[in-house]
Amino acid sequence: MKIILFSLLITFEILSSQNHRFIYKLEINKKDDFIKTNMALDISDSSVKFYELGFVKNDSLRKTGKNTQYFLKCDQLLLRKRNSFENKIFFSHGYDYFAIRSTDKIDWKLEKETKKVQDYTLQKATSNFGGRKWIAWFSHKIPFQEGPYKFRGLSGLIFEIYDSENIFHYTLVKSITLPEAFDTSNFLETHYGKKPIAVSLKQYHKIKLDSYNNVIEEFSDFIRKGGTLASDDDLSTPEKIRERKKSIQKSIKEYYLPIEKDKAIPYPKD
Repeated sequence: MKIILFSLLITFEILSSQNHRFIYKLEINKKDDFIKTNMALDISDSSVKFYELGFVKNDSLRKTGKNTQYFLKCDQLLLRKRNSFENKIFFSHGYDYFAIRSTDKIDWKLEKETKKVQDYTLQKATSNFGGRKWIAWFSHKIPFQEGPYKFRGLSGLIFEIYDSENIFHYTLVKSITLPEAFDTSNFLETHYGKKPIAVSLKQYHKIKLDSYNNVIEEFSDFIRKGGTLASDDDLSTPEKIRERKKSIQKSIKEYYLPIEKDKAIPYPKD
């Protein structure tokens, strides 16, 4: 595990009065695909936010007048109150933005195993969460009971966490002290001005399944609103439409990889 840490050797008194950003490298091993992106864990006195670091650069560009938009590599946009298991997860779908609230208490089992990373002794902890077994390495020396995504509740900051199949792997790579809480209101609490629609998990599943079943209608709506077809998209006959629908649906299922299996969208099996 290669970790590059800056300004982590600071006291609890300083940490408790400052805003901090911990940057994690996230690696996702999908079928025939590999995703790597940096994630920001922003901790302030009152809140914890988790999102892709690319939003920070894009937000700076937009403030200079450039009309740019960052496209997500993973669906992990999250907000919660400090020292709480109450999460609000944000999802984009088409032209809409949704928010789902959930309580995600994680029961950790502390292991005797430890390892050294630079000046830190990390302790191992394990948990079953979201239908996966997770292995975490945390440090008592950094007194934040936080970590990437929904993973929190240990007696120190999580430096590394991965599932037993090593499909999702988070590694702490950098720490930054912020002069003030970073304003995420333009891309997290709202999505480029669009307020999130509060839905339940069941309602969100219905939205995604309706989209899956009506994928050609949504495809056509996209074109009506100014989108363009790929050069090989031929929808000139009913047969071509059926073939394209089947192809899109197959792709949706193949590339769908939920971090929480027990909350997965129940797409129909072949």
